[in-house]
Amino acid sequence: MPKPLDATMRKLYELGPAAWLEYFGLPIPDPAQVRVIDSNLSTVTAEADQVVLVGGADPWIVHTEFLSGREANYPQQAIWYNILLQHRHQVPIWTVLILLRPQADGPELTGVYESEVPGCGKNHWFRYEVIRVWLEPPERLLRSGLPLLPLAPVSNVAAGGLREVLTAVAGRLRAEAGPELQRTLWTATAILMGLRYPREQVEQLIEGVGKMILGIRGIEDSWVYQDIFAKGRAEGEAKGRAEGQVDEARAILLGLGRKKLGEPQEPVRSQIAAIRDLDQLNRLLDRILDAPTWDDLLAARDQ
Repeated sequence: MPKPLDATMRKLYELGPAAWLEYFGLPIPDPAQVRVIDSNLSTVTAEADQVVLVGGADPWIVHTEFLSGREANYPQQAIWYNILLQHRHQVPIWTVLILLRPQADGPELTGVYESEVPGCGKNHWFRYEVIRVWLEPPERLLRSGLPLLPLAPVSNVAAGGLREVLTAVAGRLRAEAGPELQRTLWTATAILMGLRYPREQVEQLIEGVGKMILGIRGIEDSWVYQDIFAKGRAEGEAKGRAEGQVDEARAILLGLGRKKLGEPQEPVRSQIAAIRDLDQLNRLLDRILDAPTWDDLLAARDQ
């Protein structure tokens, strides 16, 4: 997945991991013992999207992956992650794959992966869960925890019913979330809608409903990411691959920051221009939904 969407889905998961597991229909005896844990498997150059520990007398882990595009070899990748996570944490692992749009689907995603050695029989059998968001009833998502609300507009919405669903999302945010959480979840809603609906339709609905119910306008959307990525790629061709990647990350950071944190002042722009480390810029991108101000975001750049 593109990094901004990847960071958005991770943020939504971290806002309420127990709510996600409840939506999956998994048994959670004590939500207080559900927590996100480190998903980095750096010893083998791999990182899962989200890894959640369900604590208790018999702990286990839920490994979740979000896909917006097709990965034909995903079942093999899933079993690889599953085995690595079990080896690292020494508890059973349950894998859930969330497909965000039909373009991510494929005949290989059956919920079961198996392989065999000719003449010897089966050598692998692995089961995982697949959730196709566009087939999910929006009513179920609208009744779920707040972090799942951004998925409702890209679920199985009836023809002509998108505004009603979006209004219901905004209504719950207004009633149950503070201003910062409202903005975070409304931003995520716009990003996900951009995966499925035309730019003009999303822009009109997001601006109209957001302003009317939440008092929010000018919210981030997925086509902005695409525009910024395109600009970064063009600069990269002129300046060379390595320098272009850093320039691209700076452009993404400034573009998202303007929408989330407001226009950066000269000292902020100077600090960002001075950052030449791509990993540091990517860490700032991962944290941008959490930061209340530019100063708070930049203060965490070395962490």
